[in-house]
Amino acid sequence: MNILLIGASRGLGLALAETMLQRGYQVVATGRENSTGNLQQLADRFPAQLRVESVDINEPEQV
Repeated sequence: MNILLIGASRGLGLALAETMLQRGYQVVATGRENSTGNLQQLADRFPAQLRVESVDINEPEQV
């Protein structure tokens, strides 16, 4: 199963991403360009399951 998480660079989104990865899901997780550091650390642990994308939902052309 595939999951898309918007705003997953910290807090609940980051915890949800980690939980879903531990359960074997494929995850695409987004965060603002300057805030994806924690997601990248998670991607290092789950390289085959997690794709990190930089998206600012306040910028219409990025959505």
